[in-house]
Amino acid sequence: MHVFEEAINITCGEGRYEISLRVQATADGLSGLLTGGEKPHVGGVAMSVPRIGQSGGKTLCDTWITPRPGHRDAELAARVSELICSATHQTTAIVAGIHIGNAQKSEISILVENSLAAARLFVNKYKEITS
Repeated sequence: MHVFEEAINITCGEGRYEISLRVQATADGLSGLLTGGEKPHVGGVAMSVPRIGQSGGKTLCDTWITPRPGHRDAELAARVSELICSATHQTTAIVAGIHIGNAQKSEISILVENSLAAARLFVNKYKEITS
């Protein structure tokens, strides 16, 4: 496992839709913080552990989530940790907290897409560094 000297910081979106993803490599896995919106906070945690699928050898992930009561951030943390885990083949833990006041469904969709875009950008940077 390649340990980065500095965390990798990715941002996607603008204004109240800006998402920040900060990922640090450890000796055995990736640890990330996904925040954004008007009130970054700790809303939930997800950890994904890679395993080889039975058909085709594709990397799949087993994921565990811990939500903070009254928050749904762990669901997005799971999507981000699974995306990163399956692409990097590394155990990945994501702490997430994203909030904007009175968010409409369309605004939540923007935040989700920005979060997934940040994860994809991280994966590209990770592969560039570890190649």
